[in-house]
Amino acid sequence: MAAAPDRVEAVVREALKLAAPQIGPVSGDTHLASELGLDSAQVMDMIMEIEDRLDISIPVASIAEAHTLDQLCDSVRRVLEAA
Repeated sequence: MAAAPDRVEAVVREALKLAAPQIGPVSGDTHLASELGLDSAQVMDMIMEIEDRLDISIPVASIAEAHTLDQLCDSVRRVLEAA
């Protein structure tokens, strides 16, 4: 079940906004932990929201490897392509 790349990015951005509403606009190369200061609970909330909206399960290793918003979107796309 593949989703259009713009849909994936929109879902990831929406999930980020729900997990950390205080965060303003974010570029694709923004580092999620160091630049945005997301803690582990916020990251997990964001990942669960993405999983729910796209009906997928994202492996923990994919989350750990994704440091920027673009990298997270790419990881989500790979999971969708494999589904």
